Amino acid sequence: MLNQKISQVKALFSTGQYPIFSAYADLLIQLFTNKKSNISEADIEILSIALGTGCHALFKDARSKNSDVDKIETIFYLFVKLKIEILTSIFTRGTELPVQSNPEVVKLLLSQHQNILDEIEALKQQERLEQELAQQKAQDELKAQTAALLKKNTEALQAHLANLVDFDDFEIHGVKKNSRVDKLLNQLRKKPITQEEMAWLSDVGFYNELIEQKNHIQLAHQHYQNWKQKNMPWELVNASAAYRKGGELKKIRKTLNEQYPFAHSGKDKKLKSALLTTFGGVCRDQEDFTRGIELGHEAHKVTPLNFRPCTLLGAIYLSTGEFDLGHEWYGKAKDRGFTQNAYDNDIKSVYFRASDEIKSRLKQNLIATGHKYDWLSKP
Repeated sequence: MLNQKISQVKALFSTGQYPIFSAYADLLIQLFTNKKSNISEADIEILSIALGTGCHALFKDARSKNSDVDKIETIFYLFVKLKIEILTSIFTRGTELPVQSNPEVVKLLLSQHQNILDEIEALKQQERLEQELAQQKAQDELKAQTAALLKKNTEALQAHLANLVDFDDFEIHGVKKNSRVDKLLNQLRKKPITQEEMAWLSDVGFYNELIEQKNHIQLAHQHYQNWKQKNMPWELVNASAAYRKGGELKKIRKTLNEQYPFAHSGKDKKLKSALLTTFGGVCRDQEDFTRGIELGHEAHKVTPLNFRPCTLLGAIYLSTGEFDLGHEWYGKAKDRGFTQNAYDNDIKSVYFRASDEIKSRLKQNLIATGHKYDWLSKP
């Protein structure tokens, strides 16, 4: 606040245009704000008298104030009033001194105190220089500290990153090297992991559909090799189911085509029905609905009391818009032991896998036939 007031006073009188009043203002400021200055109050009062009644009144009024701020504020407002008189004197008489002033006394006193003012200014400049040097030193130290901290953080980050590994094929990043997650994901690239291990990955936040899909495919490869190399006929059924879940259908479709009509199942009707049903499921996934229906009916003939061929036919007929047949076959499946909960899940799966046109029609059909599901209200 005080510095602001001092700046306002100094701004009134520039050294070039008002050399006398600029010096006088400096002396007043030093007298009233700098307790260590060697400026004589008596001398400044004589100087004020020599500058005229206006300046003397200003001096006495400022001196009467209690605080430095009030003193400088008083000087400012009274100088504003005097400035008109000073400007008039400059234009009419060529000098800033008023008519009633005593130029000889003014010149003498200003000359005597100029050295003091020069010393004060020199000290101020020295202080400013020291402050600038101190600020520069502080800035240099801050820059050095910042650079050191940045280097330390960079080295720490590099060390941290060097201990991490990314699994781009699973869209998983920032895995700690040699951690359990690292070991499990590397294992998954070569062979399947257990359901308990999958659950653990989910619990620690390193689980997604790509990992689940990869595990299904690895399981499918394992089942397929067991069927191929160890003469384990049911493993072909398991391989087909896993390939379907993993979304890899080309290889298993080719194998099932080659093995059809599954003579190697012999008299095992349950095995043959399972092979026909899973073959039909592969065809359904590839939207070869005609072939899927043929295989579903064939499987139903082999095991007429098994609900699985019925659910296959029910799903395909609903997916192709033959809703009455679809519901009929699902009804047969429930008669053969297909649970209500499993039926509800199947209907939901069929609905969300359907084309937009079939989905719209199926939604109306399900509502009309009394199927009340929350997910039917979703787009």
